[in-house]
Amino acid sequence: MFDSAIISLIALGGATVFGLQGTLSLAVRHHMVRDHTLSACNRIALSKEAYIANIPVVYGAVIFYGLVLTQLLRGINHIEMQLFWLNSAMFAALLVTCYYAYIMFFRLGIFCMGCLRIYLANFMMAAALLSYQLF
Repeated sequence: MFDSAIISLIALGGATVFGLQGTLSLAVRHHMVRDHTLSACNRIALSKEAYIANIPVVYGAVIFYGLVLTQLLRGINHIEMQLFWLNSAMFAALLVTCYYAYIMFFRLGIFCMGCLRIYLANFMMAAALLSYQLF
């Protein structure tokens, strides 16, 4: 029978894969978008807020999800999980999520389902990590 810590880690891994798939989809969209169609995702991809130093922010998200997934997979072999780094990365991801949600909803006035999916994945990951540490 699984204990609550194992179930929390499984939920964290599932949310990570969910977020990774969403960010890979948006990364491909950033690479492929060339026209100014009225799609919300294309408008997000073409906005100046979607870039830091001419690098799409979603590329950083792909790296983030890859690192979290790597840390979880290392934990399978009973290697000590680096909770400090996971907590720090999750805190930073939540800050970035809140900032970009503000930009998307209030500054750009756009409702992008791909971005909402990533925001949901980040909040699910934070809840699973908090559950792992508390229970």
